[in-house]
Amino acid sequence: MNHLPFSLSDFDLQLVNTFSSQLLSAKKKKIALVVQGGGQRGIFTAGVFDAFLDAEFDPFELYVGTSAGALNLSSYISRQPQFGYQFIANYTTDNEFFNLYKYLSKQKSMNLDWALQTVAPGGSLQLDIATARQVLRHRAALACATRKDTLQDIYLPMFQSDWREVLRASCAIPVIYNQPVNLRDLEWVDGGVSAAVPVKEAWQRGADLIVVVRTEPVQTLDGETSPFNDWREKIETVLPDYIEKLSLNESLDKVKAIRSDLTQRLEQWKLWNDKPSGKPEIHSPQLQPLDPNGDSSQIITPRSSNWRLLSADNIERFLSIAGKGKSAEIIEMLNRYYRTYDELNGFLLNPPDGLKVIQITPERPLRSRALLSDKDDLEMDYREGKVVGRHFIEHFAEILNETTALTPKH
Repeated sequence: MNHLPFSLSDFDLQLVNTFSSQLLSAKKKKIALVVQGGGQRGIFTAGVFDAFLDAEFDPFELYVGTSAGALNLSSYISRQPQFGYQFIANYTTDNEFFNLYKYLSKQKSMNLDWALQTVAPGGSLQLDIATARQVLRHRAALACATRKDTLQDIYLPMFQSDWREVLRASCAIPVIYNQPVNLRDLEWVDGGVSAAVPVKEAWQRGADLIVVVRTEPVQTLDGETSPFNDWREKIETVLPDYIEKLSLNESLDKVKAIRSDLTQRLEQWKLWNDKPSGKPEIHSPQLQPLDPNGDSSQIITPRSSNWRLLSADNIERFLSIAGKGKSAEIIEMLNRYYRTYDELNGFLLNPPDGLKVIQITPERPLRSRALLSDKDDLEMDYREGKVVGRHFIEHFAEILNETTALTPKH
């Protein structure tokens, strides 16, 4: 038994006990903590980490995080409870950080620089850099970022002199954050493009046991849950054809109507069915230019759930939605995202021999979204994360503290 899902609904005490007993051996283990991104959904992770901090639990020798996951790791390593919650609930919901109407009408991108300034020395929510560096004397922390030229995942050390630029590189959501991120003579975009769950890096660095904190439920290899919604919410606001329909005088209602229209078109794209091989049995309709006042309520029902999101036909359809300009760049990143995501999911569910994986996950899809979440939804997701974190402490803290190879333990 190499993989254990851990959530409020997916909890089997017998399986937990069996997995725990397998961890007991004379050999000490290198334990890694891997953290998925997810934008504001990272508030679930903030709850898990606050439970860990309350219990002074940290048997991890290696930390690896992507995007919002790297930000949450920062406050866990710096031993600052409530930091992740405050950053997401109070700062990423501020209009200064991101405003949909201003983005669509004025092309004002996500203000990641402002958000990172708040956590820098002198900011209103400072990270304790000195404590983090003290913690890392016997450990390593890495943030995943994506090279823009090759779309390769690269792992940058955290809490060095360029720590803020490293976080900026890891969190630079394509198109929504339109400022170039230049670091170490390269240009970077969000780490989630190439490694949404950077578990393979931890394994390649010698981890025997990896605890993964996810911002979505565990997926089975043939399951219906999809990362599509996470990227859809990032894309909905940025496609050029839609931006061109807006002006400074457009009403907020029209912005919402256009965004709803695009959401339905993206759902169409998701639902189109392609056979595993050969041509589809049915021809998909051609997409017509979108009319904000038109009727786009018809959604095509798939013949089966076996649709391939990244087939050539579906990519072509998406390009017809996106129009020209940045659409080709977006599609290239989407392609990379989905290919690596599927590979990572398979790796998590079937770890190689010698590796054990525990996935801490929400019970069901979180209420919050990547951006533009309701504060009540954020609060609920944070509370769920904290409860799950406490359950994990109850069942695993003692055994992981005993089996970690980390010395000295602190």
